[in-house]
Amino acid sequence: MAALPTRWHKIEAQLRYATLSLWQHRLRALLSVLGIVCGVSSFVAMICVGEGARRETLAQIEQLGTSNVLVRAADMSHEQTIEAQQRGSRGLGLADMDRLRTGVARLAEAAAVLELKVTTLALSRQTAPQVLAVSSNFAKVQGLELASGRFLSPSDASDRRLVCVIGHGLAVSLGAGGQPGSLLRLQNALCKVVGVLQHIERKTGKTGKNAAIAVRDFDNTVLIPLEAIGTLAGGRPDAVTEIILQMGAASDVLPSLPLIRRVLEVQHRGALDYRILVPLELLHQAERTQATFDAVIGSVAAISLLVGGIGIMNVILASVMERRREIGIRRAVGATQRHIALQFMAEAVLLTSVGGLLGLVLGIIGTWLLSAATGWATAISAWALLLPLFMSVLTGLFFGLYPALQAAQLDPITALRYE
Repeated sequence: MAALPTRWHKIEAQLRYATLSLWQHRLRALLSVLGIVCGVSSFVAMICVGEGARRETLAQIEQLGTSNVLVRAADMSHEQTIEAQQRGSRGLGLADMDRLRTGVARLAEAAAVLELKVTTLALSRQTAPQVLAVSSNFAKVQGLELASGRFLSPSDASDRRLVCVIGHGLAVSLGAGGQPGSLLRLQNALCKVVGVLQHIERKTGKTGKNAAIAVRDFDNTVLIPLEAIGTLAGGRPDAVTEIILQMGAASDVLPSLPLIRRVLEVQHRGALDYRILVPLELLHQAERTQATFDAVIGSVAAISLLVGGIGIMNVILASVMERRREIGIRRAVGATQRHIALQFMAEAVLLTSVGGLLGLVLGIIGTWLLSAATGWATAISAWALLLPLFMSVLTGLFFGLYPALQAAQLDPITALRYE
């Protein structure tokens, strides 16, 4: 039991002596760790920015549903639309959803969405809700929950009732006019509010501009029955903007894709007036992209630490040359080669550790400033802090080894004669 305290006292003495030696040349020591500080701070900043982007992207993909397949109407020019019509395609519609229901065996649910461009009155000027005409099973497929009231029912669809469910944020902005039972004007028609969705934290952020993975802001949305859009001007009950196919399990998505593509190809007569979006494939692609990004980050950090480590080695070698007489005196009074080597190893590790800690602080501050200035999502995780610190200590061990061995192998008699 007494061996452990003795060993700890020896380590403490080595660190104290190393600190004293570095303090005597503190300006040189400070300049030598700047490379480590820059390497670690840039490493931390890149990891935090990359992790924030990864989490944001994965949150968007998961919100789309990893067991879902989305079929969206493609944005087409006038010439492309005419070409598709000449092929005999009427565009994405309810007939496609019916054909997919009967033709895809592993399909559990299918919901349709039509995005409407209608004027919403009695709202504040700052509020511009998105109006969606949806099938009655839309909430189940999207996993939406209600804060009050009810969702759209099959009877609303069969009776073509003009009722709506609104987002939580929209209900708050409307006040009393956003509660179930109140009326909302869409175009020239009055729509009865029957339900309010629970608040959903929006996860789109900056990358939400990417149409491939954009998710809807349900907090600022008006949902009406798909069958009731004939009441509104310009309503097309046969057309939809998106069809959401929910498979029985995420493992059923990829095997069902060839059949889904074939059904739509036949239904649209080969016209590419739609696009298929598979969140599960996007998830795998995001993971591969993140792996590449991590490799790039690791390479940049390794180069930065390599440069910093060379600076540390240079300083320790210069210190060995300047302190040859000191080394000779210590050897003469009983210090072993191991003691000398540990002394200079301790100085190298102490330099890189201090540089690593300073780099962590600057990296966190830089990440915060970058996020505040650009609005980018960032995430500071434990491994983003521990890994750079560990790498800085490892750099000290690696680049301090050669100078420490050089100091330990000095001949004591020659060292004592050095002036």
